Amino acid sequence: MAGPAVGTSNVGLRAIGSAIGEATNVNETSNLSLASILSGDSHGGIQNTFPSNDDSGPADTFNKIGGTNNPIQSTSLDNPDANILANLSSAPFHMSHTFGGQHADLGGGGGRWKVMLSMQTTLLKKILL
Repeated sequence: MAGPAVGTSNVGLRAIGSAIGEATNVNETSNLSLASILSGDSHGGIQNTFPSNDDSGPADTFNKIGGTNNPIQSTSLDNPDANILANLSSAPFHMSHTFGGQHADLGGGGGRWKVMLSMQTTLLKKILL
């Protein structure tokens, strides 16, 4: 299942529906560092943390990015290249560069495999019982 996305024209640091905080699934709700949320590193003594799953992590690990007012990627792009991701984790940490950012389920990944395995296990149990 894909995580929430940063909005494509407006963005907040932590506001339901269009925020970087929700799109990265950052654990903290206070003492947020934009630099840490974008890079995962410690900045100014603050290091934010993220759950360890496919739908979370710092913004420089998004696998979908781009939106109307995103100055580095104006249209939605799956699997952005290293230059775009490096831009997110480099000062001066522009919030607008995250527009359309998402930890997306692009098909065929871990999430899909888990669902298929669960379905096969359930079917096998029914056959054996």
